[in-house]
Amino acid sequence: METKVYILRHGQTFANVEGRFAGRTPEPLTEEGERQARRAGEYLKGEDLSRIYISPLHRTRRTAELMAEVLDSPEIVEEPGFFEISIPPWEGRFKYELRKDPDMQYEVWSKAPHRFYIPGCETLPEVYGRAVRAMEDLFHRESGRVVAVVTHMVVVRVLLVHYLELPLSAYREVPVPNALPILLRRQGLTVTIEVPFGDGNEAEKMREFLGRLK
Repeated sequence: METKVYILRHGQTFANVEGRFAGRTPEPLTEEGERQARRAGEYLKGEDLSRIYISPLHRTRRTAELMAEVLDSPEIVEEPGFFEISIPPWEGRFKYELRKDPDMQYEVWSKAPHRFYIPGCETLPEVYGRAVRAMEDLFHRESGRVVAVVTHMVVVRVLLVHYLELPLSAYREVPVPNALPILLRRQGLTVTIEVPFGDGNEAEKMREFLGRLK
């Protein structure tokens, strides 16, 4: 029995444009981000999508709502396992500011994110663990169905690292554009990954990345 899960990052936010770390703040989508979300819905119109799972943040909910307007009103369900990484000292701050403060470990995050550690903050291995558990639960719960997951760049990357059987140190190599559905197709114990939609540079970059791994 085949199960199809489309995972995608939320649409573009003002933090994306301005170079801020949004974290778990209620960051809104830009006008372009809303357009990207509607386009994602258009891409999935041919699928019998039963649910859209989201993280408990405004930007993923808004992306899902705009997708649902285009689709046949699939149910929107919050799943905490797909939450953004928790790094409270970074939230709302510009990335250039974080780079100047060695206590913020931003250079470690940029070069070796799997080694990033600030007391009281989530680490990349912790995000990896909860995101993979949530996805495995979803594959079991939605067996034989088609669903979507709207989440965050960190979560999409760790999921792709896992299902492509890459080391966590390869995290930075994975391209993740805003609001581009990536298909995880599961049959039995095998998960294959495809980028069935999009003809722009970002979609092609993602396909090239996957092609290099074959």
